Amino acid sequence: MYDKTLFPKNHNTGLRGFAVALVLGAAVFSTGCSDSGGSNSNEPAGSSLLSLNLPDSLTGGTATSSHRSLAARALNVAKSGNVVRSSNGVGEPCFYDGVEDDDVFRNGYRMSKFMISAVATWTCLSDTIIDLSESVPHDGLIQEGENDTQAANYEADEPTHYSVTDDSATQTTVRLYYGFDRSMPPTSGDNPGFFLSWNEVANGDISGRMVVNGASIDPLNSDPEAPIDMRVDFDYTDTAKVADMFLRFDAGNAWADGLRIEVTKDLTASPLGQVFTARGLMEMKAQFVPVDGISELPQLRMYTVSDRLGEGAAVAEFVDVSLPLEIDAVTGDHLGNYIFDKTDIYFFDANQNSATPWDWIDKTITDSQYRGGRNLLTMTTAGIIDFLSLSPTYFSGTECANVGDDCTALLNAIFADGFADQEQNQGSNPMGWRSTAITSPDYLVSVYPNGSNWTGAFDLTFIP
Repeated sequence: MYDKTLFPKNHNTGLRGFAVALVLGAAVFSTGCSDSGGSNSNEPAGSSLLSLNLPDSLTGGTATSSHRSLAARALNVAKSGNVVRSSNGVGEPCFYDGVEDDDVFRNGYRMSKFMISAVATWTCLSDTIIDLSESVPHDGLIQEGENDTQAANYEADEPTHYSVTDDSATQTTVRLYYGFDRSMPPTSGDNPGFFLSWNEVANGDISGRMVVNGASIDPLNSDPEAPIDMRVDFDYTDTAKVADMFLRFDAGNAWADGLRIEVTKDLTASPLGQVFTARGLMEMKAQFVPVDGISELPQLRMYTVSDRLGEGAAVAEFVDVSLPLEIDAVTGDHLGNYIFDKTDIYFFDANQNSATPWDWIDKTITDSQYRGGRNLLTMTTAGIIDFLSLSPTYFSGTECANVGDDCTALLNAIFADGFADQEQNQGSNPMGWRSTAITSPDYLVSVYPNGSNWTGAFDLTFIP
């Protein structure tokens, strides 16, 4: 009946495309790898300094075979000494599926998996970079890599030069440079496209920062909707590990300015309690679906919890989101434009391969307003009222007839019916620690590291 998606899929491609770009931008150092030897393990060999060991229910699991060539190309790394390649290629486990299609905003749980998979990718790649940096000199000199801009097999999204510096007895910094000819190599005055610095002190605490400048990596093939800068802050102690990711979108993105994803692993919690906590926030500059009569900017925030095995719950809040309910583009039947607030709760199981990987799905419109545009030419309001079990005077009385009226009953009825292939509300609250954890979510309040803007956010420095 209602052939209209909540968020058209073409608006999601820029964000999902960056998930792939996150991987493709991270090739390390230089030469190709030997095909000999190796392991079939799903975990990358070597360092696990920054690994969060996130369960598959939070990341979507490691890459399927269709994605492995991308991951292998992204990690076209130098092989030296005991750096071992698996039978399928170096570092493939660093690519996580997240969600399998572009329908990222289908529910709060899919949003969570999509975001958390990006953090999982970069903590894994950071460990790979840290491990491989041990095989090259730490003298701070900018070294030439195998990727030659003049060669037939040149890859613009792989680095051409690199350097590794020991800043102190406990701190090391890796810099990767992109697009430099061998005849004019980068100097210390040139900014790298990739920066990773970490500090590990005697008691085992680790702090660090990764910065990626997307504009310097294959600029001719950049996506105007994708994030252009990324930063990840690491803060690991003996009680908790925190990875905090900040993404700034390209100015060409019509609706998003920034995205922040924070993942915390509580090392003191019971394995069957709230071990993992993920928080996400998107800073918007326009509606996903602009419609007449709606000038508010939407807000999207999410909060997800999981035990060590991967059973958990996700809650997302969509605030001031526009929703045009076009019924039939040919006839012109339109149920009108609305703005709404929605709370999306999804309790998920560790076993995502089961027939019902959820325990409870509950989508509730908490507030809404009619903003005009209703135009029913061939359909009758009586038919819609009957189909959605609304009151007989719903569209003609004082409930949802005039601009500004509250139409929460209408939108809840639509979502409960499985509007636009959204899941219907199913199951019941299983209670327990998950229910307690999401009763009052502690949402992020800013996408910016300084709390107000991007000033200094992507400076290529790190002071422990």
